[in-house]
Amino acid sequence: MCFAFAIACKGPENTDEFGKKEMFINYADNIILPAYTSYGTALNNLQTAFTTFSTNTDATNLSALQTAFLNAYAAWHTCEIYEKTPPAENAMAIDNNNYFPTRKDSIEAYIGRNSTSLSFVQSRIKSDKGLPAMEYLLFSRTLTPTQILERFTIHPNAAAYTAYLGSLISNCINVQASIVTEWATYRDTYINSLGTDAAGSISYMVNSFAQRVDDFKRHQIGIPAGYQGNVATININPQAAQAYNANKSIEYMLLTLNNLKDVLNGKGAVDGKGLNDYIRTLNVTSTFGGNLADDILAQIDVCIDKVNACGVDYANTITTDKPKADALFLEAKKLLVLMKVDVPSALGVSITYTDSDGD
Repeated sequence: MCFAFAIACKGPENTDEFGKKEMFINYADNIILPAYTSYGTALNNLQTAFTTFSTNTDATNLSALQTAFLNAYAAWHTCEIYEKTPPAENAMAIDNNNYFPTRKDSIEAYIGRNSTSLSFVQSRIKSDKGLPAMEYLLFSRTLTPTQILERFTIHPNAAAYTAYLGSLISNCINVQASIVTEWATYRDTYINSLGTDAAGSISYMVNSFAQRVDDFKRHQIGIPAGYQGNVATININPQAAQAYNANKSIEYMLLTLNNLKDVLNGKGAVDGKGLNDYIRTLNVTSTFGGNLADDILAQIDVCIDKVNACGVDYANTITTDKPKADALFLEAKKLLVLMKVDVPSALGVSITYTDSDGD
C-alpha cells in the first residue's frame, strides 16, 4: 500500500553496487554474533555470582549478584534489536528474556507452592520469566537491602525464592545458547539473502528495527505513562516501567537508542556498512522533508535529548512531571514513522509483524 509521503512506493533499483552482502557480513560477524556472545558471557557471570550467593547467602554476595544481573540486563540491550531475525524469533527471545512488567503476584504464587523447576519456568508465559522477573526478586523500592536478603535467608519460602531465581537464569542461558547455535548455521543464508521478499535479510532487519522502536515507544515509554496505543489516558502506571525496582528505566532507554544508532550505522567490533549507509545511497526524502538517512539519525538524537530531560527516575517523572514523558512519547512516535513507514517504503519491503495500537 502506498502512503501519502514523498517516497516512492516501489523498491530501490540498481542497488547491487552498494554491496549488500558485505553489509550483512558486517552485521553477522562484527555486530550480531558479538552482541549475543557478550550477552552470553554476562549471563555466565550472573550464573557464577548466583552460585556463590546460593552457597554463602550474605549481603556482600547479594550486592555482587545484583551487579552481575545489571551487567547482564545492560548486555541484553545490544541483542534485543534482532528480535525478528529467525534465530531470535525461533527461540522467542523477547518472551523469554525481556517482557515487562512482570507478574509479581504470579511469581509469588509459584514460589509459595514451590513450583520453581527449570521446566516449570520454561512453560510460563512471558510476564512470569526473564530479566524483569529476576529484577523483581533482586531489587525493590519498598524493601531495604536487608529485607531483600531475607527473601533468600529467613523467609519461610527462602529456598523457593532461590530456586526460582536460579531457574530464571538457566532459562535465559539456554535461550541465548540456542540463538548462537542457530546463527552458526543460519549465517550463510543470512548474508546471501539479498532480496526484498519476506524471507530476505533486508526484510528481517527492517522489521527488527521497526519492532524495536515500536516496543521502545509502547513499552518503555507509553504504557507506564498511561498510553493505550497512541491515546493518552489518566491511568498512569509507573510500576510498569522497565526495571522499575532497580530504577534503570532511563539508562535502558538510552541503551536502546544508542544501540539503534550504532546498528543502523554498521558500528560494531569494527565499523562497516550499515543499513543507514544503504538508505543514504538511495537519496530518499523522508516524511519530515529531509534525507531519510539523516532524518533517522537526527530523530534518534532528539529522542535521546527527551529521555535525558526526564531525569534519572522515569517513574517519578511520570508522577510529578508528566509533560516530559508526553514529549518523549511524541518524539518516539515520530521516530517510529520513519522506521516503520518511510524505511520499508524506501527499501520495498513489507512490515510483517502485527500490533494493535494503531500506528
